[in-house]
Amino acid sequence: MVKYLIMDVDGSLTDGKIYMGIAGEAMKAFSVKDGYAINYILKPNGIRPVVLTARSSAIVQNRCEELGIKDIYQGRLDKMAALKEIVGEANLGSCACFGDDILDLKCMIPVKEAGGLVGCPADAVREVRAAADYVCTSRAGEGALREFSEWLVSGERDRDVLRQRVDFAIQYIKSLDKSDLAVGSYPVNDFLYLSVQEYDTREEKDCITESHRKYVDVQWIVKGKEAIGVSDISRLRPEKEYSEEKDLVLWKPSRDMMRTVLTEGSYAVFYPEHAHRGCMAVEGVERVRKIVGKVKI
Repeated sequence: MVKYLIMDVDGSLTDGKIYMGIAGEAMKAFSVKDGYAINYILKPNGIRPVVLTARSSAIVQNRCEELGIKDIYQGRLDKMAALKEIVGEANLGSCACFGDDILDLKCMIPVKEAGGLVGCPADAVREVRAAADYVCTSRAGEGALREFSEWLVSGERDRDVLRQRVDFAIQYIKSLDKSDLAVGSYPVNDFLYLSVQEYDTREEKDCITESHRKYVDVQWIVKGKEAIGVSDISRLRPEKEYSEEKDLVLWKPSRDMMRTVLTEGSYAVFYPEHAHRGCMAVEGVERVRKIVGKVKI
């Protein structure tokens, strides 16, 4: 159970920019969404917010006091030594860490090894994204902490429920008489609807790389075949920010994406951390008919 959330500031709670005037640091920009997370998500769920940063700033002190954060540790270059002082070495597994850069890994890796959880903004450095349990679709200073906080408190019970929902969707689609379904959208129950699609495959350069936050995709090929590129979102850079209305994040494609081919009767499952680039032609353009089960998270 998570009892502490250890947060970096610059590049994690802010966009990383430091505005300097003649008298020194003049301004930082914080997100009110992150402030909401601290007072209305973390604290009510018994998670103690702790700010641990290598820099020192009166602005950070003021913001923490405004939010009622009592544990503020600034100017601590050796973050791991500071963390042990704060929570005790035996309690590292009760921590979650949220950071964006190499210095944060000094806490993140030991916490993860002890059984704790690690998160980061979408624009964290590659090494941090690779170590994270959860990579936000939001950038630093734009509500990333709130996104991570919501994920933290969702709990293992909710993840078990989601796995059960995905299993249900797979079995439901498998049992369908797929030849009778026309193109369109079909509600099944309160957590699943089907999207029946038909389209021509395209060249890879004409396909988009996407992921979702509110739904898990179960993509089942009814007719034809297509290639799909898959990558953890921690390895990609956003091309277009998240659209809540469309439940869609667009990513810049990478040559390192794993490539698979779905043929008639085969399927793939894509969770929020899985960016996928579908509709790609395999041996020339062909018509594909697909059922996508949209499983609500």
